[in-house]
Formats: sequence, C-alpha cells, structure tokens
Amino acid sequence: MFEPGVVPPEDTDSPRLWMLVQRDRVLFREADAALAEQREADRLPRTGAAHFIGTLGGQQVWAAGVADEAEAGKGWHFCDLFSVYGMTDEEMWMAAGRAVQIVEWERINRFCGSCGAPNEPVSGERSMRCPQCGLLRFPQLSPAIITLIHRGDEVLLARSHRFPEGLYSALAGFVEPGETVEGALLREVEEEVGLRVKNLEYRGSQPWPFPNSLMLGFFAEYESGDIVLEDAEIAAADWFPVDALPNIPGPISIANRLITSWVARHTAG
Repeated sequence: MFEPGVVPPEDTDSPRLWMLVQRDRVLFREADAALAEQREADRLPRTGAAHFIGTLGGQQVWAAGVADEAEAGKGWHFCDLFSVYGMTDEEMWMAAGRAVQIVEWERINRFCGSCGAPNEPVSGERSMRCPQCGLLRFPQLSPAIITLIHRGDEVLLARSHRFPEGLYSALAGFVEPGETVEGALLREVEEEVGLRVKNLEYRGSQPWPFPNSLMLGFFAEYESGDIVLEDAEIAAADWFPVDALPNIPGPISIANRLITSWVARHTAG
C-alpha cells in the first residue's frame, strides 16, 4: 500500500524506490512494472532536487526529474500516466501522478514569480520560499467538478470538441476563484447545456494529473430547461436511456465510475 508523505524518515540509509520523471513520464521496469532502485537513479542525469513522496510496502519512495535527453536503460522504459494505469494498480497510478506533479511544480517554481530571486525549499512542508521577499509557493491544484445529470431513466451525456468521435461523458468544469463547489456545478451546467439542476449528491473525488486537477464528482437531478449548447465547449449533448448508453470514458476516469454507479443504482432500484 502506498502511504503519501512529505517529511522523509530519519533513517537515511534505508533502500529507496525512485519515481524518475522525464517530462510527464515515469520510469518503470518492463518485465514487472517495478520502480527504479538506487542504481538506476544514480545512472540517469537528474534535474532539480529529490522529493520524498511516501512509502510503499515500508520502503521509501522518492521522486526526481531526469534530463530530457536521458535514455532508459535496457529493460526499462518511461511510461506516460495513461499507460501506467494499465500496468499497475490505482494506488501506484496515483503515486505516479503525485510524483509527476511535484517534479513539475519544482521545475516551474525555481525562481520567485514576484521578484525573480531563486526560491528555496521549506523544511518540513511541501513549499518553496523566496528568501528575498518571502513569497511562498505550494504545489498547485485546480479543483474541478464533474456532474452526471439524471432524469428518470435517462442521463445527460456530452461530447467535448476534443473527444474522439462517438465518446460521451459527464459534464465537467473548473471551480473559479471565490466560488463554492456547488456554485461551480450549477454555473457550469447552465453555461454548457442551458439546464437547471437540483438535489446535488457528492459521490467522491479523483486526482487527475493532466496536469494538476482534483475532480469532485456529483450526481444532480434535472430540474428544468432545454438543452442549449455552449458551442465553444460542447460539440453535442443528449439524454440517453441507462440501457442504451453511448461509448463512455474508460475506468481510469471518475466519469466512468459516476456513470456506471448510477446505472447500477437505477437498475437495482
């Protein structure tokens, strides 16, 4: 089991596992999807600091960036996060997403965004501080809502312009500054498809490291309105009976869990 952490154990001599990050990819062994050990970490040219991110089966797990030109050794390969999901369990996938985001956070915060001085890591917490003006920078998270709207035995699903042809999903959008999660949900639904909803039901969350979202999943009941698309965001949207759904996202996405859990609830009830 992976247990996230920020402050490394005092035992500095214990063996370490490494999530070595090249851009948005993590190094894994081809034979068994194992993480790199110290030998691989020492072989590859690293960029930036080493970051303790938690423990896995009692072993320390560290993350570090490696140079873009570095090549994986024989029997190893750099895997993007979508590939990692199919190779490992969900906890490892979440840990890999954590590693990618922390390495990227360090990369883009090496210098203060206010005065330009080099930032320094803060001991005991995940932050960078400017020694000149004191500005703190923490890893960025972008909260977003994702909502499955239901109406009787139908659910509303939509297609983004970015989706492959035929793929439909639940509505999603980012929470804006000064906005509650519930307010963001009501606003996004009305903006994207022109509908009003009620009886919001929180269903869970999922880190979504593409690049740094936290998805907050809801069910919402249709209240009123006709579908009116926001053309810049939505290519198509429609009501689908639960027994005749279109192609939906795979299990890597919380959208799949929202849709399949609603279908199971409706079928059972």
